[in-house]
Amino acid sequence: MSYQYSGKRKGISLVEMTIAVILFGVLSTIAMLYYKSLFNIDLTAKKARVAALMDQAYQLSGAYDVFVAQQGISPSVADLSEFNATNILILRSLPRDIREMTTTGWELNISAVNGRPAFQFPIDLNGTGGWDLLPDDELYCAIFNHEMNSSIELNVTNNLNFGDFTTNYNLYGDSFCYSEDTGGGIYKHWVLIVK
Repeated sequence: MSYQYSGKRKGISLVEMTIAVILFGVLSTIAMLYYKSLFNIDLTAKKARVAALMDQAYQLSGAYDVFVAQQGISPSVADLSEFNATNILILRSLPRDIREMTTTGWELNISAVNGRPAFQFPIDLNGTGGWDLLPDDELYCAIFNHEMNSSIELNVTNNLNFGDFTTNYNLYGDSFCYSEDTGGGIYKHWVLIVK
């Protein structure tokens, strides 16, 4: 019994499959490079973290108002533990630290601005507590200030100092990021939300 070749075949050969896989890989690589150049993925992630930080600030601000209304006095501890104390229960849990931005989280400064309380958040990306100068720390500060005032540019090149407390309070109002000179060219960056 002999089979005759009719000119029609079923399926694809291994060579054709290999060529298709290589072409798909090349096209995928080109598409990914185009996507990365079109969107700054790293900046978008940082903006999302700053948005989460701002959301936490609004939650804490609301909790502060409820605390004062319920208790008739201002909170007295910097670690915010009074907001979720068992006898008060304003917040079920305190806001979690945003690990990519700090290791210590929000604090309450009872008399930050002319006797007015403020929530402050240290931007300490490397978690040293020494606030060693890192470009990401600066970028988070720049993004926060840009969100508060869109006329401020996000370019942080050669901009190690984001202004002192008084300058930024006069410029931005009750919400801003500022730099505190700790000496030796090292700055602490703080986000401050004044009540």
